[in-house]
Amino acid sequence: MKIALMNVIKPQEGSRDGMTEYAYQLYERLKRRHHVDLIYVTEKSKRLDTAAFLYANTLFKAKAKRLGRRNYDIVHITNQELGFVAKILKKGSGSAKVITSVHDLMRMHQGAYKNIVQRAYSTIVSNSILDCFRYSDHIIFTASTVQKEAERKFGGKHSNWITTLLGPSEEFRSTSIPRRTKRKKFVIGYVGAFAPWKNPMFVLRTAKLFERNDKYEFHMYGAGPEESVMQAYKAENRLNNVEIHGFPTQDKFLGMYDGFDALFYPTTEEGSSLPMINAQCRGLPVVIYKKNKVDPEVTRYCFVSEDESEAARIIKRLCERGFDRKRRNEMLRHIRKFSWDRVTKETLKVYGETLKAKRE
Repeated sequence: MKIALMNVIKPQEGSRDGMTEYAYQLYERLKRRHHVDLIYVTEKSKRLDTAAFLYANTLFKAKAKRLGRRNYDIVHITNQELGFVAKILKKGSGSAKVITSVHDLMRMHQGAYKNIVQRAYSTIVSNSILDCFRYSDHIIFTASTVQKEAERKFGGKHSNWITTLLGPSEEFRSTSIPRRTKRKKFVIGYVGAFAPWKNPMFVLRTAKLFERNDKYEFHMYGAGPEESVMQAYKAENRLNNVEIHGFPTQDKFLGMYDGFDALFYPTTEEGSSLPMINAQCRGLPVVIYKKNKVDPEVTRYCFVSEDESEAARIIKRLCERGFDRKRRNEMLRHIRKFSWDRVTKETLKVYGETLKAKRE
């Protein structure tokens, strides 16, 4: 099978971008038995890269038009922001079947932008997402909640839509979990984008409730447009119990998780859930926000908080009583069923069914 995988960022390990990690993990497995070409806009792993965005929506379109002449069986668009390619290919002369992975519909929500530039970006991306649905032969969602939202938005169930959940990095599944001992500090971690829909300010407001108790530390790892707001809040409230870091290098990523006593992930909009999956794979309790849109398959063993006060109570209880062993073991058995091998197998099944439909 001749396959083209198309992503905004070059699929690479350690990108810390959920869609790029997805493309990378698929590529590494698909290339073992198939001819796979990587087609991407930029090699840089950078959020809101204006230059890459402009290139994607101008000169890159000419590159996409030429794909029709390269006799691919499958063109798999692994980032919905490139959904316009589905339209280009279907209006061209190529015979490749087009599969598009949709991770979220966040840019179609009015609350996704705060200024004119972000509004323009969201409008363009929203149009690309619409092209995904109009012109793709098959849609792969990476979260069932996103598929259900699409069904509500675009009307009913579709036979060419499917959800394939994601998997943890392989080392998170295969490396033994270190024995946890009682430490002087209880470390609560956050890993992800510093963006409004990830709700990192919820973590800071919760941390403020512990400002008189030096037993608790909040370590936040990520990058994004909210960082300046977070740093300002931290300074204004003198939150000495909060540390804000960039993402660590790949060789330190596993150790970062193993240094946590719990993960705090109050995201409201989520397409990948990778931080939650990774944390649970390391035996960590995960605290989330009630108003999340995360798959129940991922949140089944999470601790749900309605507000910052309840989140603080949950964290305090975990510190004092520990993570119930029975619940932890059940969580580990459940979450280790998630794997990139399974994702690849399900994706290949989609390819096969789509090509079979073409022949018939």
